[in-house]
Amino acid sequence: NLKEFSISFLARDHIIKMLTRYTILNDTDKLLMVMRPYQVYAVEALVRQATLTNRNAYVWHTTGAGKTLTSFKTAQLASQLPYVDKVLFVVDRKDLDYQTMKEYDRFEKGAANSNTSTAVLQRQMEDPDARIIITTIQKLDIFVRKNKGHTAFRQHFVIIFDECHRSQFGDMHLAITKYFRKYHLFGFTGTPISSKDRSTREVFGDYIDIYDMTQAV
Repeated sequence: NLKEFSISFLARDHIIKMLTRYTILNDTDKLLMVMRPYQVYAVEALVRQATLTNRNAYVWHTTGAGKTLTSFKTAQLASQLPYVDKVLFVVDRKDLDYQTMKEYDRFEKGAANSNTSTAVLQRQMEDPDARIIITTIQKLDIFVRKNKGHTAFRQHFVIIFDECHRSQFGDMHLAITKYFRKYHLFGFTGTPISSKDRSTREVFGDYIDIYDMTQAV
């Protein structure tokens, strides 16, 4: 279907969008990366979702499908929305904090801010120039508990959870929904949880894009 593909993909508006939005110059590996179709669909769906009022969603992409790149582009484009003050990318382990920051720097050097302590996280929350912040759920939990009247809670946040599993099903989730006034919660997972206690759908809403193992194969 090369002819049909070419007519669609090389249409002026589409090719400009692919070049300016979904092509990434990876300085580390000296590669020009073009996002895959399912990644583009997921990013566009999430950014559209961020224009709606307090609508949460999750992306169901199989492991190894490039979720970090998809989340980076979502964070980047969401942070450019005029009414979004900050994007938080939340991981559940310290080693993932470092790994995610390293990956984000590969995609665009200096685009995101990491932190080594809750004190640094607090300064970033108060810094209007810190638009994308990568942090662990533990540091975010401490920040929320110690700063319940903080002015940051009145700002508009897009909060993206890496691997939205059980670590996001407890008190931290309740604290976010209690103290943050304007927010969107987005999650990424390769294995959504469905149980009688709590499910991924119950916490994050419906999945907004799916690329599971069957489709990957």
